[in-house]
Amino acid sequence: MNFKGIDICCPHCRGDLQRPGEDRLECVSCARQFPIILEIPDLRVFPDPYIGFEEERAKVEKLAAEFPKRDFEGFIDFYYGMTSVVPAQHAQTYKRGLLAGVPRARAWLGAWEAEAGSSAQRGALLEIGCGTAPLLQAAGGYARRAGVDIALRWLVVAKKRLEQAGLDLPLICACAEALPFLEPQFDCVVFDSALEHVKDQAKTLDEAHRVLRADGVLFVATPNRMSVGPDPQTGVWCGSWMPKKLTAAIVRRQGGIPPVRRLLSESELAGLLRAAGFERVNLFRLQIAEAQRSRLSSLQQNVLRLYEAGARVPGFKQLLQSIGPLLHAVARKGNPLGATDK
Repeated sequence: MNFKGIDICCPHCRGDLQRPGEDRLECVSCARQFPIILEIPDLRVFPDPYIGFEEERAKVEKLAAEFPKRDFEGFIDFYYGMTSVVPAQHAQTYKRGLLAGVPRARAWLGAWEAEAGSSAQRGALLEIGCGTAPLLQAAGGYARRAGVDIALRWLVVAKKRLEQAGLDLPLICACAEALPFLEPQFDCVVFDSALEHVKDQAKTLDEAHRVLRADGVLFVATPNRMSVGPDPQTGVWCGSWMPKKLTAAIVRRQGGIPPVRRLLSESELAGLLRAAGFERVNLFRLQIAEAQRSRLSSLQQNVLRLYEAGARVPGFKQLLQSIGPLLHAVARKGNPLGATDK
């Protein structure tokens, strides 16, 4: 089935999908049915680890009712207003991050493309774990764009962002380990702070490799397990060096929600990429975008300046990269026969 220019299939059996009604899809092979909410197909095979199917769909119904009444910023306020587990002060911090997402994503995308060089093709781009879709908005140079996320509620927020930007892009609720795409159809696959959250990282990268066309490129950003600085997702210094229970306790005491994730080191990330069949694996340090830098505290900005100064000292660059807050990687799907599947 073609959905807004992207071919989708059943995530269970990879059979063809048909649309017997406006609010659902059905697999012609296994007869499973999947709901459609605000033109977002829900093709998950298991739920978000933070919330069950029924609880999330109840939340999404409230979001859908409010959808036409607010702009993107107001929609974020509404979302956090109905999310009692997020304290008000944290909600404002998260909101600032969401509003600054597009320039940060644009800077990262440019850096990844520069690292990929001539192997980067601006054809069809898939972002896995797209969240509220700042990168999809930023990737205007690509012929086609699509986003996948396991969180249906966040895709509704993403739809509001894209609508306000005048974009109608395919958003699909699905699991990274069971992508609803039959054939390779993407020239670029992106994981922007998403790979650490999936249930099975090896299977996820196998799926990313499967849906990439020959010579396609993979872009990855993920928190570094070996970082000694403040965790980009929790703000806890040396958080990944501590026992998980201790880190979780610190996050809860601050009023936050401990993330369900598995962080990777440089060697672990490179090993997973190569095991999935990716070639030309390149891990590198990326400069912090100004939009992101301005949101850091004074202490964090000073630490960042010291880190950047140290990285310019001969012999320290590799060491500091190995303990930096984020890992960035570019890799390529090979094309050993020199053939094309476009």
